[in-house]
Amino acid sequence: MPVQPSVHSLAEFKGAALALKAAPREIRNDINRTVRAEGSDWWKQAIAARATSKMDKLVLAKGARIQPGNPARAVAASSRRPLADGLVPDTDARAWEFGTTQPEHQDSYTRRSRGGTHKVTRHVKRQLPRATNRGRVVYPAWADTAPRLVAMWTQVIVRKLYESIDRK
Repeated sequence: MPVQPSVHSLAEFKGAALALKAAPREIRNDINRTVRAEGSDWWKQAIAARATSKMDKLVLAKGARIQPGNPARAVAASSRRPLADGLVPDTDARAWEFGTTQPEHQDSYTRRSRGGTHKVTRHVKRQLPRATNRGRVVYPAWADTAPRLVAMWTQVIVRKLYESIDRK
């Protein structure tokens, strides 16, 4: 579940993105290393502060990191390994983040067992949280952390470019 800001939202942000695009490769690599190291700590802490249940931690908090790039992306719920109940965080995280409007939905089907058939009724979505439009863990964490991460990203770009010019 990647989340990233729009480069077109602020003129300063667009300027930083263009400066990063024009920078030499070794400077871009240095910027990306710094952003990943500093930003990942903030992002992990913001996700961990909002992940209250065990399932929130298993589904949403696992794999939280900052992916460097132009612009950098905040990633959460990126694990592709299925949990014990079959839920795969990478594909099912949106359902866990936003919940369901039908928590008591039942699914019925017939199955064969030892030569006979019988009807099975399962409570399919009982384990999902109640629906919310704004998210429960990742999106509120992004709303709080995004200004800080964007400011850090632009400051690192400007500082590293200034240092590279100063060295010449």
